[in-house]
Amino acid sequence: MPRRLRTATPATDELYRLLVENVTDYAIFLMDVEGRVATWTEGAERQMGYAEGEILGEHLAVFYPPEDVESGAPGRDLHTAGTEGRCEGVAWRVRKDGSQVWASVVITAIRDDAGRVVGFGQITRDLTERREVARRYEESRQRYRSLFENNPNGVCSFDLDGTLRTANPAAAGLAGYPEHDLVALSFWPLVSGEDREAVQALFDGAAAGEPGSVETSLVHRSGRRVRVRLTFVPILVEGEIIGVYCIAEDITERKRAESEREALLLRERVARREAEAASRAKTDFLAVVSHELKTPLNVINGFADLLYDGDAGELSAIQRRHLERIQASSRHLGDMIDEVLSYSRLESGPDAPQLQAVDMGLAVRHAAAEVQPAAREKGLLLSIAEQDDTCIALTDPARLRRLLQSLLSNAVKFTETGEVRVESRREASMLAVTVTDTGIGIAPEHLERIWEPFWQVEHPLVRRAGGTGLGLSVARRLAELMGGDIQVRSEPGAGTAFTVRLPVHPG
Repeated sequence: MPRRLRTATPATDELYRLLVENVTDYAIFLMDVEGRVATWTEGAERQMGYAEGEILGEHLAVFYPPEDVESGAPGRDLHTAGTEGRCEGVAWRVRKDGSQVWASVVITAIRDDAGRVVGFGQITRDLTERREVARRYEESRQRYRSLFENNPNGVCSFDLDGTLRTANPAAAGLAGYPEHDLVALSFWPLVSGEDREAVQALFDGAAAGEPGSVETSLVHRSGRRVRVRLTFVPILVEGEIIGVYCIAEDITERKRAESEREALLLRERVARREAEAASRAKTDFLAVVSHELKTPLNVINGFADLLYDGDAGELSAIQRRHLERIQASSRHLGDMIDEVLSYSRLESGPDAPQLQAVDMGLAVRHAAAEVQPAAREKGLLLSIAEQDDTCIALTDPARLRRLLQSLLSNAVKFTETGEVRVESRREASMLAVTVTDTGIGIAPEHLERIWEPFWQVEHPLVRRAGGTGLGLSVARRLAELMGGDIQVRSEPGAGTAFTVRLPVHPG
């Protein structure tokens, strides 16, 4: 049996040849004493890209980058191997296509029986992929380290038993200790005593795979408390939990800001309630005073009318003129009281409008008739433009009457000469009534302020005309309550035009 084995077993040289040719993960080849390639293998071809016929006889320098060739690296490596028996290193090598491979290279001197160097053997292993893996690992490590060191939130790592292993600068800052001192301390005494049990429960949950967060306080080295939000997450390595990360976010300033904001909102609510109460008190006061003024005024009007009708005997011409002045002033006072009452009712929460079909042309004529005496007294022409067709509005008749009276009275009041003109027309789904006068007009900077209650422009005519300054404010509110609006167009010295728009009746 041993003889047959010896017969079937190839010679040692043949075994070596087979070994070299079948190793494909390494480039193994021989060189002569000058460094020229003498043998080539499949592994060498696969790694370096040269076919045997292309590389045999080429110098070792063909595998070196140009800069290494210029620096004489191939000759130095052969010299080192010849003198020391071996030259070993890790460096870049160049393939046939020009690409580079990061390789582990071992050059060994081959000697004859007399000890003379008769050639060299080289073994090259491709480490490019391993180097890339190492590079990525190092990049990942440095990224993590940068995130850890520069994170504005405190980051600590714990073993599963709660032992503090690492802490970043932000965590040390929250506690007031240097990093190495913090790691040497026990973390848990830094947690506010009343919350320690809840924090420990969250830590245990993270150690079991369940992340969690809680707001608590950390006790700073100086003794002050720092409000933080702690988040615990498990540390997983190859699917196994080996520890727990704790991320601590400083929320002290946010909590202070929230507290200040809540205090500010509370002060605003109190101030608003006080302002609303003051407004209600003002409105109630105006309503009470106006009502109390209305009662004696009605008595004055009643007795004035009796005197005018001759109930107390025949009046002389001068007595009649004086009585007419009393009646005019009484009506003027009554109008102002009505404005205040209207305003107070609107401010206290108006009733829902009683909408119905109203002939706008008829409503305009009725309102004009009530204002006509005041216009005639000032020598003004009060005209109503003819309508092409009947305009039926969906509105509240009483409030429409008050609205039109307010606009017409305002026009007459502030017009010394010329005309007050009223025009009603249809505009799509709205009815528009425009009251135009030739009065003093309104400056552009006052066009928004005229709607403010009790506001009046500083003008001699306004002071002579008097009034409460509520007419336009009440008119706008009435228009809005009836689903419409009012717009104004004016030019100082050239008159004013107010246009009120109200919904058309669907029928």
